[in-house]
Amino acid sequence: MALRRPVAAGAAAVAVGTVGAYLLWPVAAPAVVMMKAPGAGGVLISRAAFLAKKKLYFKLLHSAGAAAAVAAMV
Repeated sequence: MALRRPVAAGAAAVAVGTVGAYLLWPVAAPAVVMMKAPGAGGVLISRAAFLAKKKLYFKLLHSAGAAAAVAAMV
């Protein structure tokens, strides 16, 4: 009987943490700025990823196509 209380307390702590994370997620998550991928027909990609890998994006766009270039921005 003594073992059930720590398990119940642990389960309650996990439940409270899960609910707290669910409710606070929009506040804690950084905002991601999106942009239309150049030459990809209006597909949205992360602006930060595009700026970090701009040369790779255009190289893939011209050699492998828009789908491969957009996939590389993930």
